[in-house]
Amino acid sequence: MTRYVLDTDLLIDAKNRYYGFDFCPAFWQWLRVNNLLGLVESVFTVAEEIQNYAVEDELAKWARDVKRQNFFVPPNRDVYVAYT
Repeated sequence: MTRYVLDTDLLIDAKNRYYGFDFCPAFWQWLRVNNLLGLVESVFTVAEEIQNYAVEDELAKWARDVKRQNFFVPPNRDVYVAYT
């Protein structure tokens, strides 16, 4: 099974350009669902970068919510391989 590891730029760009929370909430739900299926995740560093990028915007709030649901994982060998 292919697993996708998302980077900070993808999430910020999605929010700012194509999949704004007000325009396309289904995209953000899709990420959550596919995370639960083991297909999509990100690493703790991305969550930290998002929190530093904009402390109180919708993406930062979303990141805090999914962080509790294990969307952001500690990096391990498999994650580093997928990330590259």
